[in-house]
Amino acid sequence: MDKATSIKKVFISTHPFGEISTEPLDLLEAEGISYKLNPYGRKITTQELATQIIDCDALIAGTEIIDASVFENAPDLKLISRVGIGLDGVDFDLAKMRNVKVAFTPDAPTVAVAELCMGLILDCLRRITATDRHLREGKWHRHMGGLLYGKTVGIIGLGRIGKTLVHLLQPFNVNILANDIDPDMAFGHMMGIEWVDKDSLLENSDVVSLNIPLTESTFHLIDDNALKKMRSTAVLINTARGPVVDELALLSALEEGMIAGAAIDVFENEPYDGPLSQCESVVLTCHMGASTRESRQRMELEATEEIIRYNCNEKLKNEVLF
Repeated sequence: MDKATSIKKVFISTHPFGEISTEPLDLLEAEGISYKLNPYGRKITTQELATQIIDCDALIAGTEIIDASVFENAPDLKLISRVGIGLDGVDFDLAKMRNVKVAFTPDAPTVAVAELCMGLILDCLRRITATDRHLREGKWHRHMGGLLYGKTVGIIGLGRIGKTLVHLLQPFNVNILANDIDPDMAFGHMMGIEWVDKDSLLENSDVVSLNIPLTESTFHLIDDNALKKMRSTAVLINTARGPVVDELALLSALEEGMIAGAAIDVFENEPYDGPLSQCESVVLTCHMGASTRESRQRMELEATEEIIRYNCNEKLKNEVLF
């Protein structure tokens, strides 16, 4: 490969990286590619990223915002390889203008996120976290929860994660409603799914799970009007992207008893320290959908392999076309 188009140095902004397995770092070293790791031990800010990436021509990225300041400080940037599936942090217009390729790892986190969805559904319905919290406070209170078995689960977004969640739900004999901009009719038919519009899904579901990307059309998709359509006994699960839910509207809905509960893994601003933290009827987790050893190891490896493919002038496996 022409030296002008090869990758010589990578900045790895996502954290942690290489802790479960050093294989991704070993691959870079074997290819003769040097690297810098995120030095902050936490999610990097855009300003910090812009400072760190100056002399690098590839980025192994996390969920941070990659905006004009980053691109301007990295004139030799050729490839952004995202550890994970969400791409809302990347300015694709700038990437296209600067001829920067973008890749991601869409399959690696699928099962982990779907399993977290499943766990949060059961947690909300059975009030597991609330009971644990009360017990530690010296309160012996057996919360009266509800069954998942036989209920109606509405899934907004039936892509990789949504479909995996459907499979995980099968032993619970649930009725599944789904809404998607590009419905997979064959999968729906095979799994007995009923395709409905968003309002019908919200009105008729005992559980609503959000499994959609963040786009202009999904920003605050779940707002005050959407929450008013949900059943008072229903629970909302968001393991997708924080801005899909209007957090203040959700807080009001929970406080007013418009819905019974919620579980939120992702937030508009992370780390989260907002008022939902004081709400008893919501389970909060810290963007940990893909945080299993197996998933993390695979994501890191696949993101690194895209760097190697680029350097060997091979076709990228999961390039984002824009």
